[in-house]
Amino acid sequence: MGAPTVSWDPPGPGTWELDTTHFDPMSSRIVRDIVSESMDAGLATGLEMLGAPLASMRAAFVNGRMYVRLVPLVGADRNLPLPPKPLLWLMTRIHPEFRRRAKRSVVAIDERIWRAEYERWEQEWKPRLVSTNRGLGSVDERSLDDDALADHLDAVIEHLRWSTTMHFRLHTSDLGPISRLLVAAEDWQLDQRAAMAALAGASPSTSAPTRSLAAIRDELGRAGVAPNSLDDVRTASVRAGELLDAYLDEYGNRLTTGYDIRDLTLGELPDIVLASILDDRERAIVNGDGALAAVRADVPSEHLDEFDTIVEDARLLYGLRDENGPLTYQWPAGVLRRVVLEIGGRFLEGGRIAEPDHVFDAGAAELAALLRGGSGPSADELAARADVRAANTALTPVAVLGPPLAPPPVEVLPGRMPEMMRGVLLATRLLDGDMDAVEAGGRGADDLTGTGIGSVPYRGVARVVASADEALDRTEPGDIIVTRLTVPTYNAVLAMAGGVVTEYGGLLCHTAVIARELGIPAVVGVAGALTEIPDGAEIEVDPVAGRVTVLA
Repeated sequence: MGAPTVSWDPPGPGTWELDTTHFDPMSSRIVRDIVSESMDAGLATGLEMLGAPLASMRAAFVNGRMYVRLVPLVGADRNLPLPPKPLLWLMTRIHPEFRRRAKRSVVAIDERIWRAEYERWEQEWKPRLVSTNRGLGSVDERSLDDDALADHLDAVIEHLRWSTTMHFRLHTSDLGPISRLLVAAEDWQLDQRAAMAALAGASPSTSAPTRSLAAIRDELGRAGVAPNSLDDVRTASVRAGELLDAYLDEYGNRLTTGYDIRDLTLGELPDIVLASILDDRERAIVNGDGALAAVRADVPSEHLDEFDTIVEDARLLYGLRDENGPLTYQWPAGVLRRVVLEIGGRFLEGGRIAEPDHVFDAGAAELAALLRGGSGPSADELAARADVRAANTALTPVAVLGPPLAPPPVEVLPGRMPEMMRGVLLATRLLDGDMDAVEAGGRGADDLTGTGIGSVPYRGVARVVASADEALDRTEPGDIIVTRLTVPTYNAVLAMAGGVVTEYGGLLCHTAVIARELGIPAVVGVAGALTEIPDGAEIEVDPVAGRVTVLA
């Protein structure tokens, strides 16, 4: 009998596009469930608040692969063709929900509603997140009996559902003001790269770990200790121990090598923490004031007041974009990892799973029920699920499920929707970079070009890696990381890097944000970077020219 046929059927109506930036096919059942629920709920709230012409974005997993779909306001549950322009113009002006959203879009932009979201973030949501993340993370799950551990699991899951929903809601505010700046730059013929450089220094949370590590390093210098382990750091002085404990209390429970609870937290990587402490290379002082002054000088005089307002909003929300994920997802998900690992250890000892990794094939409710002595999947059933998960890694995913996507002509939309959607489309392009060029392949080692971030070239050893996990395992301080793309789970290793090169990405991608904030020279969107740059080669990253040169 041959192998079973694998079907790549769309998980529902509409066009579903493959997302390869967040999860691999081995992702845990709990995380798949939470992301699928929270993305829809969070973005629905944020998009309605802005008066956007979209109902939401949904995620679903097919054969272990993540697919996402933009949900229209009308006909969300049917595969409807895009109406002709005149009919679309009329429909968006007589349909009650479009009329309501059109009015809302005017209010949202005129009142700059993202500022109210930011205030709630600073005054309400961030303090709640930090307090709850820290409180749940302080629980010693090993000391709990099974019933108490089930209760703790329920509490962590409830918090993570709320925080992940908040994560997606905030994405409608943390990107909008930045996209408005880039649209203005396009309209006024300003250099978009220079406009983004004007935001440098506006994300203090990005560089906060580096400052904490520097404080530990300074204390070790005062104590005259060259540590070989974190235990050596703790015993160097009372102050060094306090600083290290404070650092791990803040960052230790955060997922660091990926977004799934199968991935490691920073606290599980003591060698990386030590290497980060000992990395004493000088960093450039990051400040966008000079770039801002240069860009502002080119703004038409009649638009200066508008420009100042747009920049003020963009700088205010710029930091939230990089602070969002670590607090709303990586930290609480890292706490959940600890809980699930403890459950897995107990289940393995009791014969309820055959392999430690099989605990990731149960849902949250199933784990809680089993802990309380109720019914749930058997060891054989979980083993079968694990086999399916492993088999998914050998499958080649389909890029698009469902009918081809037909973007609507945004100019026919009512209210401020055209302005809003223009920003969304521009932001999407500058997040992803030139995808077509990357997919077409490199143009050879003599033409490794992309979008540069920074002002000073850097030479170092290329470390070609496929994941944050591999980067953490193989990168030495000062190496240049060469990878497909980076996400916040790369932050710990990027803080040690001398430079970074990615195949994907544009001015708004994660690599660009953290490179600006940490003063790391980078070139993003370099077609052929992974095939034309040998691992271990000496290379030069020139962010001014947007070029990477293989030297030896």
